[in-house]
This record gives sequence, C-alpha cells and structure tokens, in this order.
Amino acid sequence: MTKRATIAVGLTLAVLGTTGCGLLDLASDSEEDTGITAGLAELPQPDDGEYTVRVVDLDAATEAAGLERPTDLSPEAITAWVGPLSGMKRDDSFAPVIAQMPEVTNPRMTYQTQEFHDIAGWSAVDVTSYAEVVDLPGTFASLAGDFDDSTLEHLPEVADGVRTVGDGEDGRGDISRRTVVQPMGAPVRMAHRDGRLAVSSSTSDTQDWLEGGPESTLADDPRASALAEALDAQDVISAQLVVGSNFRVGDYARVPGAAQQVGPLPDHAFDAVGLGWAAPDGDPRMVAVYHFADEESADASVAPLEELFTDGRDSRGRKLAETYGLDEVTSDGSVVTVTLGAARPEAAGELSSRLVRRDVPFQHS
Repeated sequence: MTKRATIAVGLTLAVLGTTGCGLLDLASDSEEDTGITAGLAELPQPDDGEYTVRVVDLDAATEAAGLERPTDLSPEAITAWVGPLSGMKRDDSFAPVIAQMPEVTNPRMTYQTQEFHDIAGWSAVDVTSYAEVVDLPGTFASLAGDFDDSTLEHLPEVADGVRTVGDGEDGRGDISRRTVVQPMGAPVRMAHRDGRLAVSSSTSDTQDWLEGGPESTLADDPRASALAEALDAQDVISAQLVVGSNFRVGDYARVPGAAQQVGPLPDHAFDAVGLGWAAPDGDPRMVAVYHFADEESADASVAPLEELFTDGRDSRGRKLAETYGLDEVTSDGSVVTVTLGAARPEAAGELSSRLVRRDVPFQHS
C-alpha cells in the first residue's frame, strides 16, 4: 500500500529531465541498471552493522552546480571545485547539490591534491562517479574515471593484481609513515579493472572486487537496498546513506542552549536514512528517505513527518520550514520518502549537516 500526503508551499518543483540525472551503472558501464542501487552492488558488506555510504555522479553534480572540473591540481583550482560541492559558499551563492569527494581521496587535504597524485598516480580530479562505504577505520571505494593499467603500474604489488601505497598488514597504521594518501599511516590497497579503480584498506576485499565482486554486497542489505530504490525513483545525482545508526532523540548530545522541545517527532523508530540531491533547471531538489521496521510503521509516520517539516523545530528551536519547502511525503512498503525544495540557499548543505549531527529531522521519539 502507498500513502501520499502533498503540501502546497508556494514552491513548484520542476520535473527531472533525463540529461545529467541519475548515475551511470558503476558495475557494467551500461545504462540498464543505473543509480544508487548499482553503486551498492559494487560495495562489500562491512563487519559492523552501522555504516555510511556515498554514491555520487561527480560529472552531473559539477554540471548542475555550474562548475568546471579543474584542469590543473593547484590548491586554488581544487578548492573552487570541491568547496561548493561540499556546501561552501561561492560568489555569494551555494551549489544546488551536495556531492562530497570520496573519503579515500582525503578531501580535508585538498590543498595537497598534487602530492596525492604524485604518490597514487591519480586524484579526485580523475573520478567521474563513485560508490563508497565508510566503516571507520575501514573504507572501500569503487571509482569510475579515465583509468587504465598504467595508472597504478608504479606501485608495488601486495597480491595478484593488487597494488599498495605503504607497507605492512591491513589496518596496521604507523603514524610516522603518514602521507596525504595514508592519513593514519596504514597501507592503502588499489586495483584497476575495466576503467575503474578499487581503493580499500582491505587486501581481500580488493581481490574480491578484481574477481567480479564479493559474494555479499550492500545491495543484499534490505535496509540499504530499500533506500536506494526510493532514491533511484527520484533520479538523484548524489546520495548519502546512514544505515544501522541510532536515531532516537536524546541519544546524541544536545547543543548548549538547545530548545527543550524538538519535533513533533515520529513515534516509530527508523534504522536507516538516505539523502539525495538533484537540480532540475538549476533549482535545489532534496530527498530524504527513512527505513522503518515494516509497512505499518512507515504508513503511520507519514503524517508526523509531514507535520515535522511543516511546523517542527530542531534542537536549536529553529523551524524547519524556514529552510526547506515541503513538496510531499509518501510511503511505499517500509520506506517513507520526503521531497523538498529550498527556502534558504544553503538548504542543501544544511540537510547533510543535520544527518551527520543526528539533529531534527533525523530523530524519532
């Protein structure tokens, strides 16, 4: 059963076109299976039940934001590209989409991109789209781009087909050996296959990827796959999923001076949240998807989430409606989908920050 609630907010969202919307299939370079679901199929399941996933079409996001991919690796050129896609203000405006660089490119050290390239043989500038799971301290990323067998040939082999930056066992860091590629000093494994790179903290995961992928991927996790299907239905070009986390109100530290009453919050617990961004006609379009235990819980949460985005407040007492324009709230199976426009120009970046902080609207009672 699908329930639908629509709110008129004086904001008309354009229908997504086909150009620049949706992600190319990372698994086969075809367009038969596209988007977030295809990205999940590239990623191994982490040992821990809690993890973060990003699946991003950097080419589409760059175009949507009106940016140009750098032609050199100067700090100024990299910052002018990476900054707006990460939510930073540029020329008195904000990009309509959030499209973070892969964690394996050490995006906090963008001023060292040239050094990264000198060590690894490639950099974030060479990545056109990617899927990545972060289960700290471990990571695994599948990067699409203009890569070939020569990209990694300068690196030593640690296993058949697997190259390495740094010596030692998987996950064993040596702070004295830190580089921009190895921020914790642990070795980083890399491999090339069919124009894509695998970059990981795990030798075995990299070998599995070379041989066609692991037996069990994140596409087999019903929580992640349900969120991915909902985001694919919205044709997002960038997505972030947080799976298996605790979203209960009060379980994260409140900000000093925070309001005593947040919400109203959904009564039913959700165990995974996904965010997606698109920019039809250049206007920000955001999607938040919530995974519940069952269809009944999802159906019962449509009205509370509708009320939350219309009249609710966050932990600082700020009304969500001052930042987001609610388009609609729907449920389908165990997933509730909320589609949003921007009432403030920084809305796209703020939504991502709220998920990181587990602030409203990513809390349940």
